[in-house]
Amino acid sequence: MMAVRKVVHIITRLDHGGSARNTMLTVLGHDRTQFEPVMVTGQAESWNAQGGLTAIMENLRFLDKEAIRYHLVPSLVRHLSPKGDLAALWNLVVLLRQEQPDIVHTHTSKAGVLGRLAAWITAVPKIVHTPHGHVFYGHFGSIRSWIFLQIERALAWITDELIALTPVERTEHLERGIGVSDRFAVIPSGIDIDRFKRARIGGKVMPEWFDCPSDATVIGSVGWLTDIKGHRFLVDAVARLKQEHPHLHLVILGSGDQHDALLRQASQAGITQALHLVGHREDVDCALAGMNCFVLPSLNEGMGRALIEAMAAGLPVIASRTGGIPALIEDEKNGLLVPPGDSLALAVALRRILSDPAWASTLGQQAMLSIGTDYGVPAMIRAVELIYRGAAVRHA
Repeated sequence: MMAVRKVVHIITRLDHGGSARNTMLTVLGHDRTQFEPVMVTGQAESWNAQGGLTAIMENLRFLDKEAIRYHLVPSLVRHLSPKGDLAALWNLVVLLRQEQPDIVHTHTSKAGVLGRLAAWITAVPKIVHTPHGHVFYGHFGSIRSWIFLQIERALAWITDELIALTPVERTEHLERGIGVSDRFAVIPSGIDIDRFKRARIGGKVMPEWFDCPSDATVIGSVGWLTDIKGHRFLVDAVARLKQEHPHLHLVILGSGDQHDALLRQASQAGITQALHLVGHREDVDCALAGMNCFVLPSLNEGMGRALIEAMAAGLPVIASRTGGIPALIEDEKNGLLVPPGDSLALAVALRRILSDPAWASTLGQQAMLSIGTDYGVPAMIRAVELIYRGAAVRHA
């Protein structure tokens, strides 16, 4: 019988974002007879999207309840700071020397850099990294993106296993010289499939907190209110259609620094009453029940956890042709794909959905059928633990 192996998970922010949810589900779901999970997370700074520090403390209390140990490293923050990053690296080195883990599993870009370096310095037997997308385009300018690319290429040499959320994400890394194919797995981010497949079983039911008229046609989206999520293009697309579809309303779940900018944009476009920014919500399934269509207008996206949830709920979906999204959507079969950052193309796609409800319903049903058990939480955890076991054999 294999001895219990200690796994230290490292992430910059354990908030309500998709990567944090993925990490929390993995940690909470580990088979404790084989793996002892320990969580390491940074601090939220002044940033408050996806719940910020409040969300982090909620998740830490959840870990307490499940008797999972954790460490809060205040210097591990998202923004770049040579002095702060060196402090975070030192803190992680000290922490890993104390914990003596068998495996370090890092999540997201910044934690992946500092966490893997600390694991290498302390000679941790097994290093695993899940990028949860990448920052090679859409996030920064060309010079900074190039620097990140070189860092990721170098770190791949000290990483035993890389985990992508979709085949496209894996391919984009390999094509850029990051990692090798036989140590680069694809494991979709797990969701509670049954919960979301039940979301619309009673038909469309709008929550009161949408604050929409009872006859509203609701376009919905879920995600950080940050520039990379592309919500400004969705607001523009809805504004283009509002005159021909007067009952059209846009509901966006999420928080972030683009909140006020989106409200100003809606005001300038004359659709203030049609835009509803409802903030972060845990009851996403209830929100999906109140929508007619779901849109993910991201400029870059690892997989799109919210997109999978909407598809499982049977909503017709429209999403950007970027990152891992095309691995989920076959255009005109189980959804529609549009170029990222193109509000006109987005408006055209929305018009097609709105003008043919029967076809839209068929798209939604095909979307639901395409989300099988391999997108479930148990499948994700089994696949991750299989990676751990395989690495243990190689290091034996």
